[in-house]
Parts: sequence; structure tokens; C-alpha cells
Amino acid sequence: MTKTQKAGPWIMWALLLFAVLVAFAALILIPVWLKPPLSKADLSAVPAGEKRVALQQAQGQLQNNIRTTLLQGLAGIVVVAGAVATWRQVQISREGQITDRLTRAVDQLGSTNTDIRIGGIYALERIAKNSPNDRTTIQFQLGAFVRNHARWPDTEDGQHPAATVDVHLPLMQVRAPDIWAAMAVLSRRLPIKDEQPLYLSRVDLRGFRLDDARLPGVQMRHTNLACARLPEAQLDRSDLTKADLRLAHLEGAQLTGAKLSSACLQGARLGHADLCGADLSDAILDDKTVLTGARANDATIWPDGVDAERRRELGIIEVAGEFGEPAGVQGSQR
Repeated sequence: MTKTQKAGPWIMWALLLFAVLVAFAALILIPVWLKPPLSKADLSAVPAGEKRVALQQAQGQLQNNIRTTLLQGLAGIVVVAGAVATWRQVQISREGQITDRLTRAVDQLGSTNTDIRIGGIYALERIAKNSPNDRTTIQFQLGAFVRNHARWPDTEDGQHPAATVDVHLPLMQVRAPDIWAAMAVLSRRLPIKDEQPLYLSRVDLRGFRLDDARLPGVQMRHTNLACARLPEAQLDRSDLTKADLRLAHLEGAQLTGAKLSSACLQGARLGHADLCGADLSDAILDDKTVLTGARANDATIWPDGVDAERRRELGIIEVAGEFGEPAGVQGSQR
């Protein structure tokens, strides 16, 4: 313990004693200053002795009334100061409890027991709801958990790690329930001030199923979402460059401004999805890719071969502006 730490309590008591002395002096001096005692000259002007005594008593009563008012004011200040100190102590205690809960939840994420890891994930979600200041930390922690526990291999030769889609692979809820729980929590996370991008690139999310997932602006480059089911998902401005979306169900998904360059979309279902401003350059489509009812605009970039006539055949709706009414085929010819 340093000298400063040792001197801390003595300084506090010295300040408290000084405050008491100042208050005591104020109680004595202020009434006398506001209502000074009658001088001998003042009293000599009063002929009757009883009237002099009455005047002195009245003057003293005025001073006592001022002291009473001052005491009441000081009592009110003490009560307010006590309430502030109590509130501050409650806040400190609450922050300490949240820190302890956060530490235990993070420790649970490192457990070898899947059930304990799932418990830690939902504990972090509960903490995020109660403590907005910890939401960024919790988002980063859960994102790191998914990246570290569900890695998808990267190749240097540019070839896809999986030539075919394993349609018999168990759903993520069965195969990796802890990863599914972390993704579910991330997809319904609460707003964060100065929110940072969520990085989930090169992650194995095959068979991930969740309705109305909220993942705007997420980074999913090279991520495998084959056979995923994310109807009505919010993926605005997401980076899905070279993502594997084969046989994925994204009906009604919001993909405004999303990057789907070189994404694998064979057999993907994107019916009624919003593709306004999306970049699908070099995306891989086949005859089983469903785009019926999908919305696109002039800013949508299409892969080679998907011209205006082809888009009409696919049932794509061209709109004017980002959220305009159908305006015929006006999209990019790329």
C-alpha cells in the first residue's frame, strides 16, 4: 500500500471535520450577522424596562429562527448527500456484480462441456441486455468464439474446399448447438453506440437455421452457409464475397448493398429478396437458383450472362431507385 493510499482515510476525516467546523461557525455567526443584538443606544431609547427585555427576547428569537432554518437546510443537504452516496455505492456494487458475471460467463465459454458453454453464451446475452456498456465486448467475445470453434478451411489455390454440398449433414442445432446458440444471440443483439463490424469470415455455418436473423453489415467472406435457412434475414451491407450459399434459403432476405461477388449461389433460393445495390459480380448461378420476385435496381451488379432478358426469365423485378416501384428492366447489363 502506497503512502497516498494510507493517507486517504485521514484526508477524508480531515475534510469531514473541517465541514463540521464550518457548519458550526455558520450556525453561530450567520444569525448574529443577519439579526445583530440590540446595542445599548438602541435599548436606552426604550423607557420601560419590561419592553427592553421583550425586545431582547424577540431579537434572540429571530436569531433562533434563522438557526432553525439553517439546521433544516443542512439536514436536507446531508440527506441528499447520503442519497447520492448510497446511489453511487449501489452503482459500484452493480458494476462489480456485472464484472463477476461477465468473468464467469467467459470462463464457461472455455469449458469442454457443451452444455456449460451454451449456458455461458446465454449468460452473456443476459448481461448485454442489462449493461449497454458491455455490449461491444460481448459481441466481440461471441464473434471470436464462433470463429475459433467453427473454422472453415481456406485454400490458397482458389479452389472451393468442398466440391459438393453434404445434404445429409445434421443441422447446426444438432451438430454444433453451442455455435448455433452464439449465432442466435448475435443475430438478435441490441443496438450498440458506435457499433463495430461483426467479423464471421471463414466460418462453418452449414445448416444454420434461424428466422428473421438481424445481421446487417456482417463480414462473412469465404463463410460456408450451404443449406442454411435464413428467411427474412436482415443482411443489408453484409460482405458475403466468395461465400458458399449453395442450396441456401434466403427468401425475402434484405440484401440491400450486400457484396455477393464470386459467391456460390447454385440452388440458392432468393425469391422476393431485396437485391437493390447488391454486387453479384462473378457470382455463380445455375438453373436451380431461384430469384423469382427478387427486387433489383440500376445499382445492382449482375454476373456476366445475366442480362435484361435473362433477368426477365428469372422473374426479377426491376425498380427505380432503392425502394421504388417496378419500372421495367433498367438494371445494369453486366
